[in-house]
Amino acid sequence: MKKIKDIVKIAAFDVDGTLLPNGHMRFSNNIRKMFQELREHKIISVLATAREFATIGDFLEQLNPDYFIGANGTFIWDVQNKEFVYKKTLIKDEVIQLYHLIQDDVRGFSITDFNKVYKSPNVNLNSWFIRPFKDNYHDFDEEVLGTDDLYVITLNTEHPNEVSEKINKIIQENNFQMEVSAIWSKGIFVGPIAINKSNALSYLTNKLGLSLDNLIAFGDSENDYEMLKDAFYGVAMECAKQPIKEVAKDIALDCEYDGTYLKLKELEII
Repeated sequence: MKKIKDIVKIAAFDVDGTLLPNGHMRFSNNIRKMFQELREHKIISVLATAREFATIGDFLEQLNPDYFIGANGTFIWDVQNKEFVYKKTLIKDEVIQLYHLIQDDVRGFSITDFNKVYKSPNVNLNSWFIRPFKDNYHDFDEEVLGTDDLYVITLNTEHPNEVSEKINKIIQENNFQMEVSAIWSKGIFVGPIAINKSNALSYLTNKLGLSLDNLIAFGDSENDYEMLKDAFYGVAMECAKQPIKEVAKDIALDCEYDGTYLKLKELEII
């Protein structure tokens, strides 16, 4: 019987709450070393995150992964060659319509447009996630909104389940080419149809001559659910909610303790 270390050829990591404590901007020495050791062991490394070019900062420079899957799977970026491997974006007219139809029901509406984010006036720019990148956030203006790089809509709300039901109704009534991709306690992600981290990883592994059966994946949040479920070896962080842990094969210590690094060492992958 093959050992895990002989099967795994690619490793994917969520960022916030998995590699990096919320609000932090520098990865620990062990996490940076982990990416170096993955490369030395000829294991492909991937950041798979809700972050995109407006909010990734210098994380790619700090870690130097092989690939960056951003906006929950909307695009795959080849870090070394600085080019897109894949992207699937939202339709501008549909984004504008949803903005006007839903903005009274949410605290904030944001849409990423390559390396900028266009937001409704009430988006909180002082949250731990946005604050370091607030210069990349601009007031929503349909005249300047692009057409080729609209990746993900983020909605801030205290009532995500109710709002998601309304969004689903709007999408169905208008036949929009989008869907609710993840819900959490304070918000909702809306992206192109059939887009998530797992589907992006399936595309990438196939392109590399591999499959999800060669993948180890780490995550802690609702948008990691499919990735952990579909990976050969999904690992949930200790802080993850129970539904995430239930689809994972293993649990790692939280990012404050470099749990991903320690788990890869324990499994002898690095």
